[in-house]
Amino acid sequence: MALSNITLNTTLNYAMTHTDLLPLTGVGGIVNEPGLSICTEAASEIINGENDWKWNSVELCSPLGLTQGTGLPLIVYQSKQDYLFAGASAFTLNINPGGSASTGASIDLVSNNGVTVSGGVVTVKTIEPHRFAVGNTVYHFGLTFTTGTASKYNSTFTDNGNKTAWAGGVVLTAVTSNTYSFAALSGQSNGDVGGAPGISNFGWLTAATMMELNNQSSPMNVRHLKAVRNLPAWSKLADPEQVAVMQDLGTGVLLLRFMYPPASVTWIVNLIYQQSAPLFTALNQTWGIPDRYASLINQAVMYRAYRYIRSPRTDSEYKILQNMLGEAKGADQAEQANVYLEPEEGLIDYGPYWSGF
Repeated sequence: MALSNITLNTTLNYAMTHTDLLPLTGVGGIVNEPGLSICTEAASEIINGENDWKWNSVELCSPLGLTQGTGLPLIVYQSKQDYLFAGASAFTLNINPGGSASTGASIDLVSNNGVTVSGGVVTVKTIEPHRFAVGNTVYHFGLTFTTGTASKYNSTFTDNGNKTAWAGGVVLTAVTSNTYSFAALSGQSNGDVGGAPGISNFGWLTAATMMELNNQSSPMNVRHLKAVRNLPAWSKLADPEQVAVMQDLGTGVLLLRFMYPPASVTWIVNLIYQQSAPLFTALNQTWGIPDRYASLINQAVMYRAYRYIRSPRTDSEYKILQNMLGEAKGADQAEQANVYLEPEEGLIDYGPYWSGF
């Protein structure tokens, strides 16, 4: 989250100066309460509620992120509508016309030993059944390792201004429905353990874009997806136009659905979402909300402090909080949107004889 230096305890102390110094911690002998819960609720109201904050936004896989090797691409491929995704993918390429269709698979979590090395063989587990075959060249992206070096396993993406390219693929030597294996390369050592990092901070999906995997142009061919709350099952095949996170499984894995399932083009999908609000565990934690919103944080806590002591000021403090939230969101989203109605000029050309009546 965004840079923050203000602690929960600092805010609670400030709130107490407005509530006759009535204690907000240690009440009834309960450590840190009700202050800790008040702060958690306050952060939730600021961060959640469909507040599309720039400072709280996560972009999993931008083209820049791919170039720097930090993107987490979801691969969306032919005739498949629903995808489980934990932050790491494997995929094949189809750069040469007439070759077999490219495909992809989401890799299992590092906590589930999604990638292991034994006897000079690297074995990768996928979350769902994959479509890879022995002899395929497979590329990996988004892997993290508890033992071993991720850069020895992740493929690289380059963009020299004229064309884009992937490097660092491996040739599969064995497959089952949910695993595949290949001979370990230099730096891929027995005992290494890795996998997908998991997406544990998902709040709600705000937008998405997709890049054509097998298009080597620079810049990459990019299209926009509309993020929606829910989508029905659909059998029509076409380029995807909408995406929904159907379920956050709570394990670091998301279930996504696309409308439509791809027909012939394989896409890299970039998900943009708001992070979920934190669940605070200690009063010395910082808010994770930019310090420039200190007055908003103070008001969110003070309203709840007044409610806690059953003050008659509770309703008026709540109205002040809602006004401050509106002002803060307005400042955060002040730029003109890139979505507008056409035409911007009048529908009627009055010509030189327009008289003004």
